[in-house]
Amino acid sequence: MTQENTYSSNDMNLRYASFQHRLGAIVLDATLMILTLGIGWLIWSFIVWGEGQTPAKKILKLRTINFTNGRPATWGHMGIREGLIPISVSIASTITGGLAYIAWIIVEIVFYFTKSQRTFRDYWVKTAVVNEA
Repeated sequence: MTQENTYSSNDMNLRYASFQHRLGAIVLDATLMILTLGIGWLIWSFIVWGEGQTPAKKILKLRTINFTNGRPATWGHMGIREGLIPISVSIASTITGGLAYIAWIIVEIVFYFTKSQRTFRDYWVKTAVVNEA
């Protein structure tokens, strides 16, 4: 990996993605999902997950990095982060009548406003979202 593709906490260029950028990426991903009937978004996601991105993160110049080594998140990290965790929350929400989904959103937002601007999902999967713009 080249130095440009590695981040560290000492790197002066490391800028965590703002709450607005992350919210924009969620809205843009949802819009792209609807416009492509889910299929185009899923195919595009499978391609860019290897770069630590989703289709919206690619457009908005955001990247998910592995917090332990500073490199872009692997395809496996992204699969867990963007696929397995939301599916688990959906299943739990079905069982709890939507309560798990509401709790998940609150926990994600509360965790984001910590010092390192990482959500609970970021801590769980050991990632961070950075702004490369």
